[in-house]
Amino acid sequence: IFAALLTLVLLAVVSVALVLVLILRREETRPTRETRTEYLHPDYGQACGFRVASAPSSEVILPYRYWLIEERVSEIDYDIVPGRRMSLRTARTGQMLYPVGFFDLAFEDVQQYDIDGVTVTQRQNAGRITGISWTREGYEYLLYSLQPEMNMIAGLAVEFVTNTRAEAVV
Repeated sequence: IFAALLTLVLLAVVSVALVLVLILRREETRPTRETRTEYLHPDYGQACGFRVASAPSSEVILPYRYWLIEERVSEIDYDIVPGRRMSLRTARTGQMLYPVGFFDLAFEDVQQYDIDGVTVTQRQNAGRITGISWTREGYEYLLYSLQPEMNMIAGLAVEFVTNTRAEAVV
């Protein structure tokens, strides 16, 4: 009995140690901060070979900051009148970096629909992070907000999907 009990305790200790190693290893591979470089315009040609050739801008959709993240993903930060914020990320297909914690959440609602022949995936949690993503002509796009107003992203989806384009810079 003592040998069986000792074996169980040893097995439990080894199991806990293995779980801790896996958790710590997972934490090591997850970046804690993104490396960001601010730009005056969404032209990242020298750094990563593309630019955002067109993106919405109006009296209610106000771009105010342009970033290059990890030298491969562009982000345009927007003020949405009245008093909301959202961001548009663009990357070559397969290079997208999602905001920290984006996929750690279980989204309450995930839908797919077409806009102008493009399949759009919408993920949302009421009053919390919400985003739409799509792919077109070799580029991926993600429009998201950490604290959106109800239906804000869905209401702007057509504007962004139809009017956002990235292109290679040679």
